Amino acid sequence: MKNITRRKLIKNSITGVCATGAISLLSPLANGLNRGDRGRAPAMFIGHGDPMNVIQDSNFTQEWERIGKVLASGDKPLAILCVSAHWQSDETLVSTTSGTDLIYDFYGFPKKMYNLQYPAPGFPGGQKMVNSLLNDTTIVGDPNRGLDHGAWCVLTKLFPKASVPVFQMSLSRALSPAQHYDLAREISQLRDRGVMIIGSGNLTHNMRSWKRDASLGQTHLVHDWAEAFDHAVAEKITKGDHNTLVRIAQDKPSLFRMAHPTDEHYLPLLYSLGAQHKKDDVNFFATGFEDGSFSMRSVLMS
Repeated sequence: MKNITRRKLIKNSITGVCATGAISLLSPLANGLNRGDRGRAPAMFIGHGDPMNVIQDSNFTQEWERIGKVLASGDKPLAILCVSAHWQSDETLVSTTSGTDLIYDFYGFPKKMYNLQYPAPGFPGGQKMVNSLLNDTTIVGDPNRGLDHGAWCVLTKLFPKASVPVFQMSLSRALSPAQHYDLAREISQLRDRGVMIIGSGNLTHNMRSWKRDASLGQTHLVHDWAEAFDHAVAEKITKGDHNTLVRIAQDKPSLFRMAHPTDEHYLPLLYSLGAQHKKDDVNFFATGFEDGSFSMRSVLMS
């Protein structure tokens, strides 16, 4: 078992955990991605977990690397738009930097974590592209925002060559889950222009529960509520029941608040679902738990 004197993230008061859970592998995608002539880019939700995943070898990171090879079998995306749990703002913002400086939004980690680089180019034209798809609003650009760890930690495994331009869109605190989903539907056409959309969070994310477990030395035990929420969400994704997933905090408030005392790790899922196309193949990967309170289940739509 790994050291349970857990390093903490403080800048967003949110974090992941060390990997101990089992993995069930994604079904083989024998024909690669269903794309042609640089057609529709994939969409993805990824459970990013502990920032330490970027420097350690685990079943989860091996899955990310494997999915990276699946992605490499298709056309290279024009760009990647990442909606991460770790960028919240009063209004929706889009990063417009030409480079991708990294944000090391954690403390107390090994020194080498703060020396890591991911030198992918930015995509300043992404703001104009996003706004061209919106009906009643205009999203403001942020010329200074770099990549937070919810983006770069997973991209280093998915796109290790750092050759695809990356930009981010923030989670507005002013929007309801339904409004986040509606925004995702509006910008889903980015995929038809070659832009891959990635939501980065976790299907369950309860730091309070983890801290109790850590104090008792039982972080290896997966909670019933975590399994129940993870399985319920997976079932609705499989059925394409997005309405239930948008309303789950209202319809199952007790279970939702156990899985998500705050909702920033859940909302990126709605951007991935909103980007889903009716003809997409939907495949889960990296299923399992980091400790007992954090689902790492991820889903690729292509």
